[in-house]
Amino acid sequence: MLNISENSIRDKFDTSKYASFRMTNSLRVARMFKRFLIVLTALFFTLLFMPWTQNVQGNGRITTLRPESRPQTLQSPIPGVVKEWFVREGDTVNQGDTLVFIGEIKDEYFDPNLVLRLQEELIAKETSALSYEQKVEALERQVIALRQNLVVKLRQTSLKIKSDSADVVSYRINADNAYKQYLRADTLYKDGLESKYELEQRTNKWQDANAKLISAKNKYANTLQEMRAINADYNEKIAKSESDKFSAYSAQQASLADVAKLRNKMANVSMRQGFYYLTAPQKALITKAIVSGIGENIKEGEAVVDLLPLNYAVAAEIYVQPVDLPLMHIGATARLEFDGWPALVFSGWPNTSFGTFSAKVVAIDNVITPEKGGYRILLVPSDEDRLWPNQLRFGSGARGIMLLNDVPVWYEIWRQLNGFPPEYYLPPGGEEKDAKKKG
Repeated sequence: MLNISENSIRDKFDTSKYASFRMTNSLRVARMFKRFLIVLTALFFTLLFMPWTQNVQGNGRITTLRPESRPQTLQSPIPGVVKEWFVREGDTVNQGDTLVFIGEIKDEYFDPNLVLRLQEELIAKETSALSYEQKVEALERQVIALRQNLVVKLRQTSLKIKSDSADVVSYRINADNAYKQYLRADTLYKDGLESKYELEQRTNKWQDANAKLISAKNKYANTLQEMRAINADYNEKIAKSESDKFSAYSAQQASLADVAKLRNKMANVSMRQGFYYLTAPQKALITKAIVSGIGENIKEGEAVVDLLPLNYAVAAEIYVQPVDLPLMHIGATARLEFDGWPALVFSGWPNTSFGTFSAKVVAIDNVITPEKGGYRILLVPSDEDRLWPNQLRFGSGARGIMLLNDVPVWYEIWRQLNGFPPEYYLPPGGEEKDAKKKG
């Protein structure tokens, strides 16, 4: 029917005069469509054998590697009251610049001359400690003198004891001789050979010798008692001096402890006065004044102002799923897409992507981040490509594409359809380590 209608049309009209008839010629269209399908099929099969870079993707944000370069909150080290502000939000400050002046609210620090008062008290305590030290030295000398006197006294008494002991021996011999003479006189008197007068004379001498012996014994006993008394008296004096010395030493140590406490208090007061002026720890930007107004009380450790350090090395933290963590290793390459920078991304063909930036993995967390549901990967700019934009700010969003092995497109499609994971590979040097473990 189509050919009949076409022939009838061709019979009535000269179709060669019209381009539309020439373009709709069925044979020409069929040939063109056939060529199109052939080219499309060739392109499709060619595409299947093109290399495809396997990758792991994750979202994250901009951060920095060094903790001191991250945004920080400056706290007040002491409780106080805000007296004066020296900056405003948006100001750039250098290290040591004064941000805010904090006044004192504790009554024990109200005295403006507190350091001077503590210094005077410290001098008095040091003088007291010095006096006790001198007293200890004096008592030590006294103890030494008492011991020396005791030795002298004991030596003198010992000589006297020897003398009295010799007298006792001598008087005992005299008494024995007198007794023997008395016995002979008594025998001669009984025999009538000696008069009673001579017997009485012998008796008197014997009694006199006994009296002297007893006196010598008493003197000897008194000398022994005197020696004991001297020893006890000097030991008592030495013990008292030793006790006084240790009491003075204890008082000296107490004074030294008070001196140490006063010095510590003076240092604390001096340090506390230095905390009245809250200064910038580094070059930074004042992002937010948390405490506002004048006369507002703040607690110890309470946040006063938020700072954003200006000298920092930018990095990105990307969170990957736990199943993808074994594929990550230090030094792996990646491509990053940042919020605010237009990008046309072909995840499998990183070299043809537009608006992405190269990076490399420098750290991998071993503990999952519960709120993110993944493991954190830290990336820094790679030397192989252009630097990251200078306008990047902390906390801005980033999307990471961690690059893995190169495989054909058909393999990647087959892997995705079957739900298989990407090809596992060892990091640089991993082959040697793995061989050593097997060996």
